[in-house]
Amino acid sequence: MLRHSITVTAYHADGTICPSAHRHTTGGTPLTEGCTGRERFIATCNCKKWTSSPSSTKSYAAEQGKRHRADQPQPKPTTASKGPAALRELLQLDAED
Repeated sequence: MLRHSITVTAYHADGTICPSAHRHTTGGTPLTEGCTGRERFIATCNCKKWTSSPSSTKSYAAEQGKRHRADQPQPKPTTASKGPAALRELLQLDAED
């Protein structure tokens, strides 16, 4: 089963991606020469079936991604993932002796 992974990407006003190498102040003012600033953020999932609506903040786009991931079915645990509990059951260890 697919594990849903969310990626948030920043975009300039002209639609080009604003790379993470572009530095900004906490208020969003660009510090990198030639950067026009981040206009919007879009979250996408690796399932290729979901993309968020454009958001003005990175945190809101990330929150939309978390909600998408929470709505997806969870992978079923395998017997190998039960670890020591499965081993104790197989060995039938008794702590009372």
